[in-house]
Formats: sequence, structure tokens, C-alpha cells
Amino acid sequence: LRELRGQLAELVRRHNPLPSAYCDSPGRIVALVGAKNAGKSTYIAVLLHELMNRVGTELDASLVACDDRTIERYKRDFARPLLEERRLLPTTASAATSPREPLVYLLTRTRRNRFARARNDSLALVLFDTAGEDLRSREVTDLHLRYLEAADAVIFLVDPLELPGARPGLRDAVPAPRVPGEDPDSEPLNVIARVTDTLRGRHGTRPGEPLPVPVAVALTKMDALRPDLLRQSALHRTRSGAGVLDLDDREAVHEQVRALLHDWQAGQLDTYLGQQYADHAFFALSALGGVPEDGRVGAGGVRPHRAEDPLLWLLYRFGMLDGVRPEGE
Repeated sequence: LRELRGQLAELVRRHNPLPSAYCDSPGRIVALVGAKNAGKSTYIAVLLHELMNRVGTELDASLVACDDRTIERYKRDFARPLLEERRLLPTTASAATSPREPLVYLLTRTRRNRFARARNDSLALVLFDTAGEDLRSREVTDLHLRYLEAADAVIFLVDPLELPGARPGLRDAVPAPRVPGEDPDSEPLNVIARVTDTLRGRHGTRPGEPLPVPVAVALTKMDALRPDLLRQSALHRTRSGAGVLDLDDREAVHEQVRALLHDWQAGQLDTYLGQQYADHAFFALSALGGVPEDGRVGAGGVRPHRAEDPLLWLLYRFGMLDGVRPEGE
């Protein structure tokens, strides 16, 4: 693990790094991966924008790129086309034909104890904009995802349109999901299993022995679901925005997503995660906040819904965010 963290620091130094060496020894490393069409690029663009603005202000946190390459690529490939020009981002090309190193950021949060003493806690966000087929090739994995083994936590993105039973819950205007089994690289369970094998190589655990890495599994594109499905659901609620994690809300969302997975004939995801990981949690979010129109963001612009939830849960798990239950509960 120490060697892998050293490799991450070397990646930062190679690309015209910023003057400070603050990214050399991050407290935690969070990796984000997902299957093809899960909306990884869109999610990366929106999550980083939220952390640099609304959510960062709420948490008294700063988000700083660890090298100039990350700064330039975020602006060119993510922020400018999606947030400024309102164009949908293209499907990620395989790293075999278009090699890319991950975006690396340092998230630092200032916390004060009851004596008003400040303490800064940090974690590194290592964001892999990865095509689904990259996870089946050992050669590409070694090249493009060599830092996954160093992850202290993982965020998996799952496209609900890829789940076989989701069609009845989708808006009429949403294209039909692909035929199940048509592209094994897009099967969420296959992607999660490949990443699990990689993590087992680092931790040396036996098959069936729970991994200690906390895993956040998020259903993306929830704006594609019928409004009546969400109206009375915990998934429809807006987060309080109080700089803490509402544990009652967290549990309600987790159980709602579990129920949806089983309704959509995807209960094996829940079963597999429970067998392989000591701690996992389900989420549902929308990076755009509305269904795209003709390759562009909808008329209302980018309006993310609970895109930050998986990261907030991980901050809570790492002791960087307090968890509370509403008074009177």
C-alpha cells in the first residue's frame, strides 16, 4: 500500500505539479468507477463543481487539483462542454486507444471541536473516467487503473437503464434499456466483480471473506424514472444541507434503492455486495436533474439531485462528517 501511494505521488509530480506537496500523502483515497453508459464523465463534472461551490461551502471544505494536468483536463473535457456549453459528454473511449490517467484532487475539511480548535482532515479523490471494457483487460487495468488497489473506498456508478426490469419505472420519453446480456462489459455485477478481484489482490482476503473497503453504490439517471414512482419516496427528498449526515434519511434511501433493485430483477447486486464487503450503502442520484434533449442538457440547465450523497457517506465513515438523527426521533 505504501508503494502504491508513492506511485500516486509520483504521478502528481510528473505533470508540472503545483508548488505545494500536499497531495503526496493523502489521508484517504476514494476511487470512482462504473460500467459503460453509467454516466461517469457527467457525474465527475457535476460532483467536482458541487464540491467547488455549494457543497464545499456547506462543509467548510476546499477542493484543489493535485496537478496542472488535472486542472486543464477538467476544464477542457468536463466543465466547459457540460456546464458552459450544455453539451452532453461523449461515451468514454477505451484506455487501450485513448490512454488517460485519473483526475486527482485533494479535499480538505476544517472542523472545530467544542474548544473552537481547528483541525484539517483530508482525502484524495482519484476519479477514473473509465470505459467498461477497460476492466476486463489486465494490460489496460495495469496501465489505467493501477491506483485502484490503493483505494480506501470505492464509489460504483450503476445505470438503472442497464437493469433488466427497470422499463416499467421509466418515463415514456426515455429510450428503452439495452437487451440484457447484449454487452457483458456493461453488466453492473460484472464490473463490480472485476473491481472486487482487484481489491482482493491488495488485501489478501479469501473469496467470500468480506473486504474492509466501504463501497457506495449509486443508481444514476434517476431523473429518468416516472415522477409518480418517486413522489412518496425517500429518493425524492432534498438533503437538508446542514453540513451533517442525516442518518434516518440515509437509511431510508438505502432501503428504497434495495427495494428497487429487487423489483428490477437486480437483487443479486445486493446479495453479492453483502457477501463481499463488510460495509456497503446504496444511493440514487441525478447529475443533470432532468432528461437530456437531442444531445444537450435540458432547458432547465444542470440541476443535480443528491449527487454528493455517496461522498458524504464516505466522509462520515472516515470520521470527517458527523452523523445525526432528527430531534424527537
